[in-house]
Formats: sequence, structure tokens, C-alpha cells
Amino acid sequence: MLRGFSAVFYREMQMLISRIGGLGYLFSGLLFPMIYLLAFGWGLGDRVAVAGGYFAYLAKGMLAITVMMNGFQQTALSVSAARFYYRNFSTLRLSPISDSALVFGIALAGTVRALAAAAVIFLTARLFWGLEILSLPGLGGLVLTAFAFAAFGVAVGLSIKGQEQFSIIINFFITPMTFFCGSFFPVANLPDVVRQVVQYMPLSLTNQLLRADSFGETSLWETGLLLVITLCTYAYGVYRVHDYSEF
Repeated sequence: MLRGFSAVFYREMQMLISRIGGLGYLFSGLLFPMIYLLAFGWGLGDRVAVAGGYFAYLAKGMLAITVMMNGFQQTALSVSAARFYYRNFSTLRLSPISDSALVFGIALAGTVRALAAAAVIFLTARLFWGLEILSLPGLGGLVLTAFAFAAFGVAVGLSIKGQEQFSIIINFFITPMTFFCGSFFPVANLPDVVRQVVQYMPLSLTNQLLRADSFGETSLWETGLLLVITLCTYAYGVYRVHDYSEF
């Protein structure tokens, strides 16, 4: 079913390598989490009481945000640019590669891109603030989150009618998750009605897994739910590719 995905993955990685030589492309995805890490860490570090210290708490939140933003945004922009500007996405559809393999290859490249950005954030936080090595639930959560949002980026990149619609997804979906899903403060601080909804959102699950020391009943349940979300976004991406038309 996924036969041929490696060709798509190789194409996407070649494009990434050619772009990453530009400092603007390299640092644009890192600037946002680094600004939040420094601003909130310096401004609120002594005022927020969380286990392990606020810088470590915030650094893990920035890892989750970095993976989400780079997995979704860069993939969606790449796919939509291939449709609107380069007009070469149709060549992928004409190739003898299944829709599932096409989405898997693009999403896998987005996953690599997101995890590479997160690795830079992690190394910076570990070097300057002594962030501890991530646990297995945290690493698994990052990988699933990266793939889920990259697959969602494929679906969004194929769904929007123009790049101005991209801001709708950012404003109504990505930005609320950035601030309410436990990256800056515990979800438990939210009102009960809001918390009941927010705690099941994918970025909340990622943050909870990043702060788990090992797999237990709760972290296994959160991993399972994140896996289901990942499979749903992948299936949605395959559906959008299958339903795609230039006209």
C-alpha cells in the first residue's frame, strides 16, 4: 500500500536540503519558540511554581509547539505552494504512486523537518538551562505529533482555495492550542469546562507525555489517543489527495 513513498520522501528531503542553506529558512522556524522561551522564562520563571522548575516545564512546552508548528505549517505551505505557484503537484498525482504512499512520503518528510527543529530547541535548552533527557513517552509523543500535524498539513494544503485561507486554520486552531494546551502553564489551571475539552487536544497530550517519566496507565492511554488522532489525520490527508482536482 505504501510502495513508492520513498521516492516522494527523497524528493521532499532534497527540497528541504536545498532550502535549509538559507539562514532565513533555518531560523524562521526556531525564532518563535526561542522568543517565547526567553520572554516567559525570564519574565515568569520565579513566579510560576511547577515540579522541576519553570524553565524545564516551558522548554518541554516549546518542544511540543515547535514540532506542531514545523510539522503543520511548513508542510501545508509546501503543498499549497506546489499547487498555486509552482504548479507541479499534479505531476505527483500522475506518478504511479498510491495516494496513501504520497501522503506518507510528504508527512514523513514533514516529521523529519519538525523533529530536526525540535532537536535544536532541545540542545539549546539542555546547553543553557540543563534540560533533562526526554523520557520514552515524551519521545514517542513528539514523533506522533510531528507526523499527525504534517499529515494534517497535507490535507489543509490541498483544501484551501488560496493561501489567504491558511490564516483561518492558524487563527482558529493552531494559535488556541499554542496557548491553552499546557505549554505555558498546567492545563489544571484552566476553568473546568475549558479543561475538559482542552485536555484531549493533541498538543495537550504531547505536553503530558513530555512530562511523564515512564510509561504507565495514563501515559499509555494518552499515547493510544494520540495514535488514533495521527491515524485520523493521515486518513484525512489520503482522502484529500484522492479527492484532489486541479479544477
